[in-house]
Amino acid sequence: MAQVLIRIEPDPDAKATRSLYRALCRDPDLGGSAGLSLRESAPAHDELGPAADAVLAVVNSGVALGALVVAIASWRDSRSTKWTVALERDGLTVELQGSSREELDRIVRALEGPRGDGS
Repeated sequence: MAQVLIRIEPDPDAKATRSLYRALCRDPDLGGSAGLSLRESAPAHDELGPAADAVLAVVNSGVALGALVVAIASWRDSRSTKWTVALERDGLTVELQGSSREELDRIVRALEGPRGDGS
């Protein structure tokens, strides 16, 4: 199993992070292959509640990791603001800034790690 932390940069009010989370939860290609949760940080002294600062995805295979990256790119492409999306696994962070096949392949390969299996 692989844990991937997904951050939208910049996202000061967490609206984009929540939007991405909802989109990933509804994505039929992810199905049951990714466990998803919102990671929330403690509220600032002038805020009433916690702020979502990232989406945590747990995937069980390289195929699920690929589906996750494609779903994130699709969400990003549907937005008027082209956010930078940072994906982190085991201390390695890669940024998604486009949706070309080469870009998506590069991200999946980097996140798969040396074993190449996404787990």
